[in-house]
Amino acid sequence: MDSTQLTKWRATGKLEEMAAVAHELDLYTTAGFSVHYTPAQGLSLPFTEPLIYRALAQTLRAQPTLFAVPIVKEGEETYFARLPSIDLRTVTTFATRAKHVPGPDDGGRDPELDALLQEQVNLNFKSEAGVLPVWRFIALFDGPEKQGFTANLMAHHAIADGASFQILHREFHKALHVLSSPSSAQAEREIEYVVSSKDTDAIGPPIEAIHSLQLPEPAPQPDADAQPKYNDWLGNPPSLPNSTGYTTLTLTPAAVASWTQECRRNKVAPPAGLNALLTRSIYAALPAGTESMDVNIPVDVRGSLPPAAVDGVMGNFFDAFRIRVFRSDFPSGGSDDGTEGLGAIWPAAKKVAKETRAYFSRTTADGEAILNIAGLKNVPDLHALLKSLIGGARSESLELAYIGPHAPYTSGETLRWNAGKATVSRCAFALGACLQMTVVLHAEGMTIGFAWPRAAIEAGLVEEVVASVRGYFHSITA
Repeated sequence: MDSTQLTKWRATGKLEEMAAVAHELDLYTTAGFSVHYTPAQGLSLPFTEPLIYRALAQTLRAQPTLFAVPIVKEGEETYFARLPSIDLRTVTTFATRAKHVPGPDDGGRDPELDALLQEQVNLNFKSEAGVLPVWRFIALFDGPEKQGFTANLMAHHAIADGASFQILHREFHKALHVLSSPSSAQAEREIEYVVSSKDTDAIGPPIEAIHSLQLPEPAPQPDADAQPKYNDWLGNPPSLPNSTGYTTLTLTPAAVASWTQECRRNKVAPPAGLNALLTRSIYAALPAGTESMDVNIPVDVRGSLPPAAVDGVMGNFFDAFRIRVFRSDFPSGGSDDGTEGLGAIWPAAKKVAKETRAYFSRTTADGEAILNIAGLKNVPDLHALLKSLIGGARSESLELAYIGPHAPYTSGETLRWNAGKATVSRCAFALGACLQMTVVLHAEGMTIGFAWPRAAIEAGLVEEVVASVRGYFHSITA
C-alpha cells in the first residue's frame, strides 16, 4: 500500500518526528514491553492462540493509535497516516520455549527471552511491500501445552513511549480476562483476523498541543575554552549500520525489598540509588583513568499534562535531563554498600537525588513545568540534524529510564489471568549512550534491560556490569 492511498491523520509533533526520522535513517528501530501471563488456578483453555487473536482485536479497537503510521519524506512535513485495516496474522508470531521458564535459582537471567528480544529490537518496520503497521506481537509460550506465555509487544517509538506500552498491556490483559469468561470461552465464533479502522477514530495529541513548551531564560554561557575537560567514557564513535546488543537481569521481590530499605535508610529514592549503583558498577569495569560519565535520564511527564488529554492515551509524553557523575563521587576504600573494593554508592546517589529534585522544581511564572524537549521546536530540520551527527563523537555515556511499577489491569472480580514479570526492551539509539538501560518493577521483582550499540562497546563489559549488580543485590539480601 502506497502512502498516497492513506488518509492523513495529523502532522507529527517534534518528539514524534524525532523518532520517525531516526527510524528512517536506521538510527533507531523499535522499543518493546513484555509481560508474562499465566491462567488463574482452575482455568484451562484448549486453544490459547485463538484467544490471543481475539484479545489483540479488542486491544486494537480500544487503541486506534495502532492504525497510525509515520510518513517521512526528506524536505517535506512528517505526518501520521491511518491504515484502513490491519490483518492480525501479519503482525502476530507464536513461539514456544525450548526450556523451562527461569525461576529464582537461575540467577535472574533468561537467555531464551533475551535472544528473542535482541532479535526483535534489531528489526525495523520498513518493507518493500509498502506501508505496513508499525507494531507487532510475539507470544512466547511457556511450553507445548500453550497455557502461560510471555506477550511481547514491539512498536515504533513515534507512536509509543514507556507509559503507552503499559496502556496497551492493560487493554490486552483486560481482553484476556473478559474473553476467558465461561460464556465467551464456550461461544463458537470465528476469529476476527482483519480489524478495520474508522473515520471517527482519534489519535492522541502531540505534546506541544497541550503544553506551551516555554524555554527557560538562557543561563550565561562560560567561554568554551574555560569549560573543564573530562576524560569521559564515550566508547567508539557512532557508525552505521546500527546493531543492538540486549540482555536483562531480574531481581527477586526479596532483593527489591532489601534495596528499598537500604535506600530509605540512606534517605534517597530508589531511582537515584539505582543510578549510582549502575554507574559505580560500570566504573569498576573501566580503566582507572575514566573520570566522568554524562548520564541521560528520560522521565514521564504525563503528570504535568492535562489528564483528559493523556490518561489512557498512547503517545510521546516524556522529557529528559542529564547528570554528570564522576568517579570521585564514589569514596574509595571501605564499602558501606556490601560490595568490597568498589566504594560506597550513597554520596553519588544523594547527588543524583539532589539534581533530580532541581530538575522537577523548574517551573515557568505560570507554574507550568519547564521541559528540556522544548528546544526541539527551534530545530527546523531534524533530518539534517541527525544526519550531521553520524560519525561524530558521542555526547553521553549512559541512559537510564526508570519506568516504575507496571500496573496490570484490575477489576472488582478475581482475574482469570495473572500478570507477572514485565520486561522493557529497546534498540540502542545509534547516536546515544554507550549503555542504555530501562528498569521496571513488577509482581515478580524488578527487571533491568541493558541495550548497547555493538559499535560502541563490547558485550563482555556489559556482563561484568550485570555480574556486579547481581552481586550487590545478593549481598544485601543474603
